[in-house]
Amino acid sequence: MSLRLGVIGLDHLHVFELVQGLLDAGANAATHVADGEFLELYEGWRPDSVAVHPAELLADDRIDVVVTAGIPSQRADVAVAALSAGKHVLSAKPGVTTAPDLQRLRRAVATSGRRWSVLFTERFTNRATSEAIRLARSGAVGHVAHVIGSGPHTLNADERPAWFFDAATSGGILVDLASHQVDQFLAITGDLDAAVTAGSEGNLTHPEHPGFADIGTLCLVASADGGPVVGDHRVDLLSPAGLGTWGDVRLSIVGTEGTLEVRANIDPAGRPGAEHLILVDGEGTRRVDCSAVSLDWAQTLIEDWADGGERLIGQAHTFAVSELTLAARSIATPWGCLLYTSPSPRDRTRSRMPSSA
Repeated sequence: MSLRLGVIGLDHLHVFELVQGLLDAGANAATHVADGEFLELYEGWRPDSVAVHPAELLADDRIDVVVTAGIPSQRADVAVAALSAGKHVLSAKPGVTTAPDLQRLRRAVATSGRRWSVLFTERFTNRATSEAIRLARSGAVGHVAHVIGSGPHTLNADERPAWFFDAATSGGILVDLASHQVDQFLAITGDLDAAVTAGSEGNLTHPEHPGFADIGTLCLVASADGGPVVGDHRVDLLSPAGLGTWGDVRLSIVGTEGTLEVRANIDPAGRPGAEHLILVDGEGTRRVDCSAVSLDWAQTLIEDWADGGERLIGQAHTFAVSELTLAARSIATPWGCLLYTSPSPRDRTRSRMPSSA
């Protein structure tokens, strides 16, 4: 019997990507809760999905997985309820927006034995990013020393709902957008004990929304292959309309024997299409053909749910992404005030601060 999924939370377009991926892997979109900004669009797209009350969906033993892309501040409540009902969860990012909610999710996962998954689309649905991480982990550029992740996005303010402009409901730019960059950094280094050393946020374009930030940075320090790795990351909502895509997402991996450069969505040199990867090493500079890279995230995730594996992404990794982004937001200074801070709460036992000598 195919996996049956129920949807609670139709407030972000990512729900269509999550559901479509699972459908392509053989799942059945059985039920949904009739609530959310994109309800009408979803019901037109999936007329076979039955609208039910949340309690009815959660009590239905035939539902294996709950997909949620609701208002970000509500996603943890949905996930905890679904996990407690014995169902796996697939969430759009951010899966959680507060530290107390993250602790609730940890307890729910531990108690239920089910998996809380967040799909980081900038890695799992982009061949160039996936291949760059694989090459870095394989030693193609030697010891990785520095990772630079940039996540520029277009704002399209007129198309955004009110909750998007309030960090209390959206999670804020570091918790939301920078989750992709943190996920990639952890995937490259493999160090789930990475620490946040600095963060900043600013609102440069919309002072009428005091709870909004359109630019943010965070710095991470980790260890890989016995050596330190520094991560510098920036996310923003400042991409101009003339870009031609939703964002010029970039990933640069600097190693002791080479570099990897990803332009995920657009090539500024004018090459058509997306998923551009450039490798520079001792043999020269060349573009890497990523067309054969598999993007079977949904099939892999379904297999992980079935047998408890962690082939796609580990549960501890998903928790670490949320913990680090929440820590970055908690220590973020106003834009332009770049101050050293203490390591994140998850790493108080070892300071990576520069000495005073």
